Amino acid sequence: MSSMQAYLAAKYMSGPKADAILAKTSSGKKKKRKATGSTPASSSMIKDDDIAGWGIALQELDDDDGAADAVVAEDRGFKKRQRRDQGSGWATVREPTPPPPEDEQPQVVEESTLFKGGLLTSAQLKKTLPKKTVQNAEMTKEEIEAAQETIYRDASGRKVDMAVERAEAARRKREKEEKEAAKMEWGKGLVQKDEAEQRRKDHEAMRAAPFARTKEDVVMNEALKAEERWNDPAAAFLTKKRIKGPRKPEYAGPPPPPNRFAIKPGYRWDGVDRGNGFEKKFFQKQNERKRRGAEGHDWSVEDM
Repeated sequence: MSSMQAYLAAKYMSGPKADAILAKTSSGKKKKRKATGSTPASSSMIKDDDIAGWGIALQELDDDDGAADAVVAEDRGFKKRQRRDQGSGWATVREPTPPPPEDEQPQVVEESTLFKGGLLTSAQLKKTLPKKTVQNAEMTKEEIEAAQETIYRDASGRKVDMAVERAEAARRKREKEEKEAAKMEWGKGLVQKDEAEQRRKDHEAMRAAPFARTKEDVVMNEALKAEERWNDPAAAFLTKKRIKGPRKPEYAGPPPPPNRFAIKPGYRWDGVDRGNGFEKKFFQKQNERKRRGAEGHDWSVEDM
């Protein structure tokens, strides 16, 4: 078998023929051929003077066809005999695994349900409920409550005392309410604060006052005098007008010079007139006009 046949069988052929050629080549047993007159027996190279180029290779392939067919036929007969002897084409790889011993057998545990569906009588419910253990019977009520108490923990895993946490939450809530109350107090005006203070004083005075009120009650008489009535003839000289709220400061120095609009000076005025004298000339002209009118009237009625 030449190396060219092995190369062609490995690269371009498939099937039992190619397998036979490759098996024969790998076994190392080469078949001797008779030398011919034109081509040597062991020639597997292409000569330069060969015009066809592949003539030697094709001739060698034709010579080995019979040997390859014989090998394939021999292989098929071997497979038929093996199938006939064994009765099946399957081969046993390993023996089946034996079953485990009895002590290693898996056990099935049946769980009994505590409660069953449907209506239950009191006797059936007592049977299904678990009975108290001796340990629970010996424990006191405080110990049972302490054992059943929920344990709270923070993010780090430390135990949290709920009583301290509730006290801290109550303190924060109280501080928040106080801040809101102070904010609302600052949001009110001065008038509202004075009114609230006056109401508080009135309530305290009414609490200390006697139940019966007579005509000698000073507080009641002052309240009646302070009322304003549209048809009261004595309102001009008996009623005292009260100004509610804060009063603005007024000028209390020497009398200022008059002006056209009767505007009072501010309470910080030092009494020095810093005008250009227009108001003074204005009043002089008015007085002179009035004087001339009075003199003319007197002259016109002089002869009557």
